[in-house]
Amino acid sequence: MVYLDLTDLGLRSGDRHERTYPLDLEPVLLGGVEYEILLANGVDVSVDRVAGGFLVTVAADAKAYGPCARCLGEAVLKVRAEQQEFAPTARDGWEESEFSAFIEELVVDVSGLVREAVVLALPPQVVCSPECRGLCPQCGRNLNNATCECAAQEVDERWGRLRDLRLEDGSGS
Repeated sequence: MVYLDLTDLGLRSGDRHERTYPLDLEPVLLGGVEYEILLANGVDVSVDRVAGGFLVTVAADAKAYGPCARCLGEAVLKVRAEQQEFAPTARDGWEESEFSAFIEELVVDVSGLVREAVVLALPPQVVCSPECRGLCPQCGRNLNNATCECAAQEVDERWGRLRDLRLEDGSGS
């Protein structure tokens, strides 16, 4: 866990503090699946002293390792995670909901802020490649390695009438 006390920086208006912190993140759970996160170059943190407070920016190049959502093979995904938070020096005039969950009493939870930035940078579905064909729903064969001989899945005839349904697109054409 990395914490940064903004008051210890001694910044005056217009000043900037920059530093790279080594950081290990706990695995991220996406859709019930665990992904390991590696920040090989650490996390870049910059703090700007601006009118009324501090502007905290975190940026990191991350790699996520885990199973492909389509074929269950290993997926390695590179993402650029960035996030900014404002920390006001005076709490007057601010609603409680406007304060960052990662900054309390001008102490920044760098680990939490970076973790959120990485999660937000990840796509909704982690795949080994955009062309991944996944697994056959009947036999489970990896369709990236070979084709299978499974027959096309039969459609429940109770739903068959939906094939003939034509909806208007609402454009009037």
